[in-house]
Amino acid sequence: MSKKLLEAKKISKSFFSNKVLDDIDFSINYGEILGLIGENGAGKSTLVKILTGVYKPDTGYITIDGLKVDIENINIAKNLGIGIVFQELSLVGNLSVADNIFIGKIPSNKIGFIDKKRLYQMTGKMIDKFKVNIKPDDIVGKLSIGNKQIVEILKAISSNPKLLILDEPTSSLEKNEKENLFKLIKELKKDNYSIIYISHYLDEILSITDNILVLRDGKKIGIFKKDEVNKEELIRMMINKDIKEYFSSDIKKIKLSEVLMEARNISDGEILQNISFKLYRGEILGLVGLLGSGTINICKAIFGLSKNITGDIFLKGNKIVKISPVIAKNNNISFIPEDRRASGLFLNDTVSNNIIAAILKSVSKLNFLSNKKIINVTKHFVDLLNIKISNINQRVIYLSGGNQQKILVSKCIAFNPEILIAVDPTRGIDVGSKEDIHRILREASKKGTGVLLVSSELDEVINMSDRILIFVKGKITKVIHKNDFDNYQITLAINRSIDYEEK
Repeated sequence: MSKKLLEAKKISKSFFSNKVLDDIDFSINYGEILGLIGENGAGKSTLVKILTGVYKPDTGYITIDGLKVDIENINIAKNLGIGIVFQELSLVGNLSVADNIFIGKIPSNKIGFIDKKRLYQMTGKMIDKFKVNIKPDDIVGKLSIGNKQIVEILKAISSNPKLLILDEPTSSLEKNEKENLFKLIKELKKDNYSIIYISHYLDEILSITDNILVLRDGKKIGIFKKDEVNKEELIRMMINKDIKEYFSSDIKKIKLSEVLMEARNISDGEILQNISFKLYRGEILGLVGLLGSGTINICKAIFGLSKNITGDIFLKGNKIVKISPVIAKNNNISFIPEDRRASGLFLNDTVSNNIIAAILKSVSKLNFLSNKKIINVTKHFVDLLNIKISNINQRVIYLSGGNQQKILVSKCIAFNPEILIAVDPTRGIDVGSKEDIHRILREASKKGTGVLLVSSELDEVINMSDRILIFVKGKITKVIHKNDFDNYQITLAINRSIDYEEK
């Protein structure tokens, strides 16, 4: 019989009048992988923050190895054997991979200086075990988001926790990186580690976990053995609706006629090599490729976020001499960045101030902000995207990841852009929130907006796009039209280099 590691009893938590957890009970045994699922706003993040000492519960208690514990902060959690990899990264960008992994426990030599050789050896062993393409002396700020996620995971494992909490660990990982992570998780399970695995990818949950805890609106719906439930049943429990009610089958057909944007021979001296393509009015154009293939680089180049760009960009037939974010915005281009916290939102500001940030003139009267207009615009997007907030003056930092993402999308489409660049617009959010964002992107395209869509989920690109551009090592190797979409063939194309030149 397995020994119980941790047990939570009657855990409740409220923020002001909003009760986000309501009498949650669960336990996890040594060597068990427990899946934790629920829509954004269901209470998952709050429960995890209570387990790791970020928040204190209003009621209830936690035991570890049968003893009641008071987890007052994250250091106490670590001392009790609880490790965490948050969805939002907590790395220091100007430090090396090795420094980040072993921060707070960096080895020193006999005279007190950092023992770099030993530090890099320790890091190298972990990197070799995980089989990732990073080096101990790489500067973290220069890594891709996928590799930053890997560093975050290695950092947590370096403390040898009894319980490892993984919050959306694969949201930025490629297929081979996911496979390596799953192998590592299975090895940890063999070594009697316990793991709480949080993911919106239900196929992963059903594949990797032993049991699944389902939350909805702060309440425990139940704990289920993975063999007792299927994907559709889990979704139904999460959203309290039949899955057929939730997803739209409205797939538009467009005629590729008016060119909104054309890129000609765009290079950046690093990855992009003579990229050329057109974006048409009302089109959702998907860009897919492995990490480092150039999909995100071309998006940043078009919005003026990249240096050393050569080649030409045309907007509605007019050549842009030197693109920049200001010029892009003045030409009705909007950009949904991949990292909402670092470059998308004003976390310590209100919901309303975030949504109107790009349309101040539209919500002003006689050069003064109009409170009435601000309220109307904010409520419009809150209702349109089903954003769960207590009021429009709530600070964004206290919202769930899914609701933060919806606010970012609202901010980026509020001024009705002609071109919308969306990089992983549904990264790390639940199935219901994804469909809300998919719906708003489709509606924008129906009104004539051209959308450039990059996603780490191939199924999302296939379901949303009218055409798909395949990127391999900085080149477009294939263009596929909607009638020819095939998951298997697209996956093959992503992983092989084929010379292609768009006609």
